[in-house]
Amino acid sequence: MIPHLYIHVPFCDGKCHYCGFYSVLNDAHLTGLYTPLPSKELELVVKARPKIARFSPRTVYMGGGTPALLGEAGLSRLIERLSEHLSFASVEEWTVELNPASVSRSLLNALRKLGVNRLSIGVQSFNDATLARIGRRHDARAADQAVHLAQETGFENTGIDLIAGLPGVTPAIWQATLEHAVSLKLKHLSVYALSVEPGTVLARQKEEGLVLPDDGDQLSALKHAEAVLGQAGFERYEISNYAQPGQECRHNLGIWRGNDYLGLGPAAASRLGDARWTNDPDVAGYMDSLAQKQLPPRTFETLTPTDDALERVTFALRLAEGIDPSVVAQRFACLRDRAATWEERFERLMRHGITERGGRRWRLTARGREICDAVIRELL
Repeated sequence: MIPHLYIHVPFCDGKCHYCGFYSVLNDAHLTGLYTPLPSKELELVVKARPKIARFSPRTVYMGGGTPALLGEAGLSRLIERLSEHLSFASVEEWTVELNPASVSRSLLNALRKLGVNRLSIGVQSFNDATLARIGRRHDARAADQAVHLAQETGFENTGIDLIAGLPGVTPAIWQATLEHAVSLKLKHLSVYALSVEPGTVLARQKEEGLVLPDDGDQLSALKHAEAVLGQAGFERYEISNYAQPGQECRHNLGIWRGNDYLGLGPAAASRLGDARWTNDPDVAGYMDSLAQKQLPPRTFETLTPTDDALERVTFALRLAEGIDPSVVAQRFACLRDRAATWEERFERLMRHGITERGGRRWRLTARGREICDAVIRELL
């Protein structure tokens, strides 16, 4: 069975300067054509893999892009069509990403009716000058209104995204943003370090001389976020994610813990058994292929048992809970001979302040989180 389902909606009302995710400019005609397509893709996936027919995911995550741009009727049609091939009866957590400008009471009521019970709102900053500088189409007041409206409508499990290290953000501005976020009584906060993605407006601006915070400034901003959020009761359960106790994102937890997942839509990724694939980031190609009753263009690979196990296990190092090599050996027979070696390597890394032990589990320290990728390479 597939415990986690991701649905990608590739439409946006503009492109933020830093955004490297796949999206296309919103078009009413295209969005109307798009709503039945994830269902058609699922039908073809099930045809190729009959064992997953009528599966019932535990978590659903709708991201983008901006899913709200499908409109209330479009979202309903999308879910209605998907219901022909899977059951939503066992969903424990259903997340939808929203931009502040797309939030309305009627949309929120429609989402609740569908079964959505968790929202992730892309705020990024509560400073108007900063928001304008990075190409966002909302201001701080709209972000506040979106959060408050979501909570009033019954979405108790509401979280936001923030970006550390944005251009022009002083320590005082960052402090004000964090304090304001804490005041909103959120359940979840994602704090991402700014990255310069190829082909973005931000990458061009950097080439033209825009000065961005250096690595030291980035780390300082992230450490400050951890201190402020920790004092407010948030736990840093993953490198970029904080939650009030018990409010961790179950969808992302499942993926970091190495569970299978299915992604629908252009640029969506999937992991089923030893098979892994990612649909091409091409909405036109996606539509054309499904119109011909063919799976969309994608990059597909079959992993060896060892590569599959290693990838599923090492992802968990991103989590504060860490990993227990003895449990890994029990779960994956192909990794049994590595348990002792990993214990030795974790011990060595501990002497350098990179790992620490809690019971049988090893986890990264604050310093270790800064070099997580290097630690994973050490294990591989």
